[in-house]
Amino acid sequence: MSKHTQDEVATSTTLSTGLVEEKVGYKQTKLGLIPEDWIYSSIKNYVNQLNGFAFKSNEFNLENRGTRLCRGINITRGNLRFDEKNEMFWENSNNLNLAKYLLEDGDIVISMDGSLVGRNYSIVGKEFLPLLLVQRVARIRTLITMSQSFLFHWVSSNNFIRYVDSIKTSSGIPHISAKDINNFTIAVPPLPEQQKIASILNTWDKAIVAQEKLITQKQALKKGLMQQLLTGKKRFPGFDEKWNVKSLDELGVFSRGKGIAKKDILENGFDGLPSVRYAEIYTKYNYSTYSFISKINPDSAKSSNPIKYGDILFAGSGEKLEDIGKSIVYLGLETAYAGGDIIILKQYNQDSRYLGYLLNSDLVKKQFFQIGQGHSVVHIYSSGLKKVLIPLPLLSEQQKISNILDNCTKEILQLKIKLEQLKNQKKGLMQQLLTGEKRIKI
Repeated sequence: MSKHTQDEVATSTTLSTGLVEEKVGYKQTKLGLIPEDWIYSSIKNYVNQLNGFAFKSNEFNLENRGTRLCRGINITRGNLRFDEKNEMFWENSNNLNLAKYLLEDGDIVISMDGSLVGRNYSIVGKEFLPLLLVQRVARIRTLITMSQSFLFHWVSSNNFIRYVDSIKTSSGIPHISAKDINNFTIAVPPLPEQQKIASILNTWDKAIVAQEKLITQKQALKKGLMQQLLTGKKRFPGFDEKWNVKSLDELGVFSRGKGIAKKDILENGFDGLPSVRYAEIYTKYNYSTYSFISKINPDSAKSSNPIKYGDILFAGSGEKLEDIGKSIVYLGLETAYAGGDIIILKQYNQDSRYLGYLLNSDLVKKQFFQIGQGHSVVHIYSSGLKKVLIPLPLLSEQQKISNILDNCTKEILQLKIKLEQLKNQKKGLMQQLLTGEKRIKI
């Protein structure tokens, strides 16, 4: 990757005229400065676009009869997604001629509806074929004057997101039209340069995909290790004492958080006191945390409930059943504050890190699902939590297990940091290459 950028990317020369800086060999466009030999144009001059067929939804099936359908729900940012809930098929019982709606390897598909319109796009891979295009999904194929991969990098850029956000409908369900897509304007270099730019950016994409796969593998290994260590199926040498089974009620004292409305969170929280609201437990944190993102002022803290090192915080409400009972362990040294709908367990004589892993394991979550109450909003109460049973080895074995799982967590965190670095590197390189700020040596 770095070899591409160092050996193949050339930076333009900038001259000062005394009033403005002027790049030699560049011209001004609405996109900004682009090379003089590049064309500023809408993509309609370079693509063949097709909108999907209006299939009757009552003729869809989940039984793998016929051809798989590409619907808007199947398109995410950069990927196609098919699972048991959204994978639909269509059986051509009426012998319709739908050949032109069959997608091909390398086609670009864009979802034209929804809150994430402009952000859901993908390249079709041969592993998904055969695949039929459904209405409100656009299919784009480039003509011989444009690289398909080069155009895809434009579609996946922030320029496309900003463009869609500026023209999408604002009432009802946001959507864009085929004309809107065709009118998206880009900077077009000569075809050999397009291909070279796409090749460099594809190198970053491959590195990002490889890093994501590595993270997924490490997470699966960690989950399997948790299953073995937290159930006693795998023991360390020197530990052979029988484990106890205790209820959470036996571990300490339950209380509830209070206060801390959304309006109490400081916009600039550098000088505020650390706090947490119930929804942040299942949206912002994993098993444990040393600090909290949200901050409140001292007056708001007076009406809240303080939490200290080792306290376990449960989300008392959630929109989905899997949110219920989600917990985190607070490992910070500074006193923090818990808002309403948080259940606090101040435990004694156990390793808090071990409990953080155990309480978020499948073994315990099954019990949370059984005591959750409600439909549109699900609740859990301390009366139910007190009855939850957990396996407990001696403290020394708890600490040994925690140390091993902490190492796994740290390894995954470092891999995620590297992934973000790769994404940021590609993002910066895209901006430079797609606008010609840096030129490629052909």
